[in-house]
Amino acid sequence: MDKREALSLALNLGWTMFFSLVIPLLVGIWLDRKLGTLPLFTLIGAVLGVLAATVGVARIAIRSFQPAAGEESEQPAEANGEEEPK
Repeated sequence: MDKREALSLALNLGWTMFFSLVIPLLVGIWLDRKLGTLPLFTLIGAVLGVLAATVGVARIAIRSFQPAAGEESEQPAEANGEEEPK
């Protein structure tokens, strides 16, 4: 991986985490102010944001490290849940 790819990956991870965390949190704050339920939707937005950021970062990590691991797994058929034909 060269410097340009590493910088692209870092920026992609950063923006994914930022928007995944901030947008649900801001929506939660807005809903709390609109409905007068101060901590409820802010907490829900924060939890959803953390979950969305985790899923987003995991997808980016899997997509970026998959070429390094190779297309086919080197595990035997029993290890990945498949049965061998008889």
